[in-house]
Amino acid sequence: MSTATSLTEQNRAIVEPLFMPFGKTHHGKDEFLALAQVLPNYLDVSSITLHYTIADGDRVAACIGIPDVTTGELTHFIEQFTVKDGKIVENRLFYHNAGTLVDKPKVV
Repeated sequence: MSTATSLTEQNRAIVEPLFMPFGKTHHGKDEFLALAQVLPNYLDVSSITLHYTIADGDRVAACIGIPDVTTGELTHFIEQFTVKDGKIVENRLFYHNAGTLVDKPKVV
């Protein structure tokens, strides 16, 4: 395996949070709703802090902090949304720090 491919795979693993307890690629409305059912076990979604948003055409990025339900430690990340015809068609998460979530058992 070349260094470029290895680096590519390493970077892909960072932006696709497979290391998170709920980490995988979720496709479609049903899988997204299933994820929404699991998240409150890990993150206090009632206490989301929106730091700022950036919009450019059909892309919107939101810098967010959400407390870990166990420790209260903020997990910081950016959600990048793609909007088409007034609907979110893609959502990608980019974690700045995953805090204590990394050590929790996977549920998917």
